Amino acid sequence: MIAALEFGRARRGTGGRLERQIAFAPRSDLPLSAVCLVANNVREQFARMLGRELQTEAIEPVIVDRSAPSALFADAIVQRVSGRTCDVLIAVRRADASTLVGAAFHENDRSPAQLSAIERATLERLLAVLPPLCVPLCGPVAGARTEDAGRALADAVTYFEVRFTGAMRAAIAFALTEDPREHVVASVTLEDLLDVEFECAVECARGSIALSALGRLSVGTTLPLDTSLGGSGTLLVDRTPFARGACGLRGDRAAFVVDRPAAA
Repeated sequence: MIAALEFGRARRGTGGRLERQIAFAPRSDLPLSAVCLVANNVREQFARMLGRELQTEAIEPVIVDRSAPSALFADAIVQRVSGRTCDVLIAVRRADASTLVGAAFHENDRSPAQLSAIERATLERLLAVLPPLCVPLCGPVAGARTEDAGRALADAVTYFEVRFTGAMRAAIAFALTEDPREHVVASVTLEDLLDVEFECAVECARGSIALSALGRLSVGTTLPLDTSLGGSGTLLVDRTPFARGACGLRGDRAAFVVDRPAAA
């Protein structure tokens, strides 16, 4: 769960200017990729069972507000799916359940009504495909059972809906008993950087020069420096002082002997 900055409705302030109040509101860490995967699987499963083309959309997951009365599970058939990381509560409101059953019997215009025995059996068959689809939300599924709506509301933390659009309009709600925790895993290790090369240079002498003398520099000009001959030098790694030592020769090439770190 994270806190997101939100802006309220615009109001007239001093001098007639429009002003918006700001506030931090809790926001779910549930990845949208998991929500979209569930929505797509719901569409595919119900399209196969109902024998018709379906379209779905998913609302962004939100944190359940416990400070205000909620009707998230009011008049709903609720299943509790036990997962490895948390439980998932699946809710289908009575009106939506009637719509799903009507679609199974090719009745597009169906008003909510008491279901017959065969219609209840049809609904159970439809809802039975939902628990296995919760794997992206809670990990491996251990089982599912009917849940009380009041208990579901008390346990729900993160909530989103998968909605059928088009001719068949119905919604299936999913709620998690825990908001997923963001797992931060290092994607770059020290071993991945061992082959990176840095530009090195040795500063063997230092001095200062007036701006007027700098302007008179030309080919052949001798520039005296403050460093004594044979003095120490500084190893620069990517232009950053890294070590101090002595400058010299090794064969026909310049060499540098490290005496101490640059910070010493």
